[in-house]
Amino acid sequence: MKQIKLLSLAIGLLALSLTTNLLAEGWAPTPHLQVDGEARLSLDADLVNIHASFSAEHKDSQLAIQTLEQDFNLLLRNLKRQVPQGARLEAGQISIYPRRTQRNETWQITGYTASRDLKIIDLPVEDAGKWVEKITEGKPSQLGPMNYHSSQAGKSRNPALKAALKDAQEKAALMAKSLDQNLGRALQIQEIASPRVEAQKMFMAADSVTRSSTPELAPGKVEATARVRVIFELL
Repeated sequence: MKQIKLLSLAIGLLALSLTTNLLAEGWAPTPHLQVDGEARLSLDADLVNIHASFSAEHKDSQLAIQTLEQDFNLLLRNLKRQVPQGARLEAGQISIYPRRTQRNETWQITGYTASRDLKIIDLPVEDAGKWVEKITEGKPSQLGPMNYHSSQAGKSRNPALKAALKDAQEKAALMAKSLDQNLGRALQIQEIASPRVEAQKMFMAADSVTRSSTPELAPGKVEATARVRVIFELL
């Protein structure tokens, strides 16, 4: 009997504690409305990252590497002298892998392919066509992807969040008005998708650019997005 009374007392204290916590939070027992807000901001794509791959083949692995490096290093030295301020040039490590051919139900190594990547990072968009032309002079095995992005991306976080919050507030106000109620203060705000910028990608055939024509590239816009979840008080 004594144990039952102690158990009842413990349950009562727990219920009192939960009630006190809810009241302390202020909004929990209050009628409220939960909405999601979303925003998309269009940004000018003013920068581009250009990727290119170069390769050489030979029956001997060392000769494949030498053939690749002879042409690649010449192109690399030439491009380094022309990198605009704010951009950077990156050359990857050499990769070597065998080429296999099936003969009489067996696979035999018939040669080797050496490859190396080249990247120009944060290149102004207005220089993209000229740089595609310069890179193509080195006869890449693959040109692309070309990732367009915006220098304003770092500054877009606050505007995107602000626009998403405004969207949530407008939705909530419309819903509250439809219910003949007034919208109160925001009780809780949650960021459900961090602001991010969606870069545009473009691929080009390695032989699609000739020395007699500088390609015209139109990157257009990139988008910054943000999503929030807000709980508003209903009055």
